[in-house]
Amino acid sequence: MNDRTAAILDQAIACDMTCPWVAAGNPALRDALPERYRSSGWTYVSLTIASDGDDLAGAMRTIAMTRRMIAESDNSILVETVDDIRRAKREGKLALGFHFQGTLPVERDLNLVSLFYALGVRHMLMVYNYKNFVADGCYEKSDGGLSGFGHDLVAEMNRVGMIVDVAHTGYKSSMDTIAASKAPVIVSHGNLKKFSDHPRCYTDEQIRAIAGSGGVFGLTGLGVFMGGNDSSTPALIRQIDHIVQLVGLQHVGFGFDYVYDMPALEAMMAQAADRLPKGDSMPNQQQIEPERLGAIVDALLARNYSDADIAAIIGGNWLRICEQVWR
Repeated sequence: MNDRTAAILDQAIACDMTCPWVAAGNPALRDALPERYRSSGWTYVSLTIASDGDDLAGAMRTIAMTRRMIAESDNSILVETVDDIRRAKREGKLALGFHFQGTLPVERDLNLVSLFYALGVRHMLMVYNYKNFVADGCYEKSDGGLSGFGHDLVAEMNRVGMIVDVAHTGYKSSMDTIAASKAPVIVSHGNLKKFSDHPRCYTDEQIRAIAGSGGVFGLTGLGVFMGGNDSSTPALIRQIDHIVQLVGLQHVGFGFDYVYDMPALEAMMAQAADRLPKGDSMPNQQQIEPERLGAIVDALLARNYSDADIAAIIGGNWLRICEQVWR
């Protein structure tokens, strides 16, 4: 890390919009993640605390467990407002928020949206890979679009201030959701069809629609989605460059996704290999770890991005969305 990179990280707020928290794996590695992020220069991380594999009771238990963990930590802050993120930066702490990867914990009860928001859930995916009662996932052969309840859910999320997220969502469902939302829509974690013809990747048309809503596209650091199992820093910069050239630097950020215990991730994918796209269950999967932040800034500087541009890409764009949408 050079001196200019160190100065940028000293001033900027770096955000990772997707860190799975309840996935299977080594609990010790999971529990070490907050300190890994904090010591690497990150300020805000959004934790996945429930998905379409969880019901209401399971989601509530995980929320309770994680809120207690944060309350007992000397180095973490539970985020309720954007000011909490800025306070974490001033105090050298890590700000933590929550999200759902899917909508099944809502259980068709719109009243739960405001309750989850009050408990710290700040964004929610419409669906996780496969069809639910809201939308079609990106792994479905069908592409039926946003359901009637899905339209009501988007309206309620807009009202409450919860960010609408179309990661893992099918093409038509994502476009319907963007059209339905009166607030910016995001992809918290995804990659680009230009570099990988994978169902989890997005076309330029979808990226333009996200940008047109005022939203941000968060890039994952998983090689299986980045193309050729390549999670190198140059591969990430190539994807950043494409979004910047396509829609502008104000619409790109990070949602690195799974950054720990890769053997556990490989085992999960191998177990579900018959349901996954070809290649998802490959061995020796590569990912971008939190400690790579300084190297990413170095690489952006080498590409002649300005200090202000870099600050926007690594976290400022996400802060703008949170300020605009959160209540």
